[in-house]
Amino acid sequence: MSDACQALHEWARALPRFNHGFKTQDLPKNGIYLVFEKNERSHSGERIVRVGTHTGQNNLGKRIFEHLYKPNKDRSVFRKHIGRCFLHNDDFLNHWNLDCTTKKNKEKYGDLINFDKQAEIEEKVNEYIAKNFSFAVFKIDSKEDRLNIEEGLLSLLTKCEKCIPSPSWLGLKHQDKRIRQGLWNIQGLNGKPFSQDDIIHFLKKDSI
Repeated sequence: MSDACQALHEWARALPRFNHGFKTQDLPKNGIYLVFEKNERSHSGERIVRVGTHTGQNNLGKRIFEHLYKPNKDRSVFRKHIGRCFLHNDDFLNHWNLDCTTKKNKEKYGDLINFDKQAEIEEKVNEYIAKNFSFAVFKIDSKEDRLNIEEGLLSLLTKCEKCIPSPSWLGLKHQDKRIRQGLWNIQGLNGKPFSQDDIIHFLKKDSI
């Protein structure tokens, strides 16, 4: 498991790197993104802290923008997770967890939520992401392949004994023990982990 994860990290670190100033046209239309976080390390270098993809065709760049840089936690579980860590000792956490995406929920919860406070946390999340995260991408055109590869990579990272969070990692303040394991993901962690052969087959041939 560790050898396969070592190969994944070495390969991923060599990919072109992007951050909050990325341009959509510089990315493939379909693929998977791997997120790195400042001061998080494993396998003699930066540690992968999130794996993500998209379901709609040709919108990888848009989905990355929504997850990392658009100040709307209801459109991004990733942003919501980071906010949950900032609010771990704050009563506003219950309001942050409410989803106001639909008109019905906006009407239902609108009078309960302090939207000034919510905007303040959104900005805090923005600042944290801009200062601490970068990402790499690789092209995978098939939706089925993207979802299978995402799960295989997440399962590999979860089961690797060397991929553990640093003592100061923000995610350790999260309420869900799955996050506290070291990834900003809660789904797809318990599938069949990729082997070293899987990584070579699925990743190297489709990298950009």
